[in-house]
Amino acid sequence: MKDERPDDGLDPEALLIQRQAVERVRRAVEGLPVDYREVIVLRELEGMSYKEIAAVVGIPIGTVMSRLARARERLLAVLGPAAAATGASRELS
Repeated sequence: MKDERPDDGLDPEALLIQRQAVERVRRAVEGLPVDYREVIVLRELEGMSYKEIAAVVGIPIGTVMSRLARARERLLAVLGPAAAATGASRELS
């Protein structure tokens, strides 16, 4: 049976590089302290607003903002210049 997955338009080398980048970001997120990981996942992956995150986690909005800022700083420190070059820093800010 023919593989019916859509073609991403990337050659095998580009797909490998993309997969490696995704894995690197995943490991960086997993390395965050739980409090930071929780808010970054809710904001960046689940798309929740600061108000929604505050309600779910049970913390003030200011604390959500602070934890997000610290989580993003840590991720950028771990991912370094490669994150900025690939546009990952745009997604984290």
